[in-house]
Amino acid sequence: MKGELTTETVRIDDVRPHPNNVRQGDIGAISESLQAHGQYRAIVAQRSTGLILAGNHTWKAAKQIGWRDIAVHFIDCDDDQAMRILLADNRANDLASYDDAALAELLKELNATELGLQGTLFDGNDLDELIVKLEGIHGFVIEQPPFSELAQEYEQRGIGVLSLPYDKDTLPTIKSKLNDLRNGDETITYSDIVADLITKAHENNTRN
Repeated sequence: MKGELTTETVRIDDVRPHPNNVRQGDIGAISESLQAHGQYRAIVAQRSTGLILAGNHTWKAAKQIGWRDIAVHFIDCDDDQAMRILLADNRANDLASYDDAALAELLKELNATELGLQGTLFDGNDLDELIVKLEGIHGFVIEQPPFSELAQEYEQRGIGVLSLPYDKDTLPTIKSKLNDLRNGDETITYSDIVADLITKAHENNTRN
């Protein structure tokens, strides 16, 4: 029957990325997830061609970290339907969104555990940004922490939150550049980087 799924574990080179997949994925992040949790969801491929319709970047990440086998849902469909499935899968991800308040609570709960946010592909900076977003801060330092349960800790440590608003088109570029400045060191926060940049800029202005 057209569209029927069967699942198999096959040699990783028995399937291959679809040449018309225009989606750009974060191979590093997916690799991290695969190493932490293994493959918890099969990729989808067209049986007649072996081309991957959903999970192209999961395949690339698995290949990168040296996997020899991969779980695949094979689907019997023609090339036209295959292309539509590929586009629909990518578009469905674009249309998805988070319940930010619920996400923040989940991340806070996990962050309080021994493993913290390990294996979630979120980090402390993501949680900080989400908290600031929920508080609706626009470019000033707040005296109270975003959530009441953090109030005592923030007060003891003398922490305030600085929010610098940018338009949606600019923000991803800024965040990417800040990540580059971390050089892969997850212990360095965005706050550390901004403070360092401000100090260096001030020193340069003083010398000039």
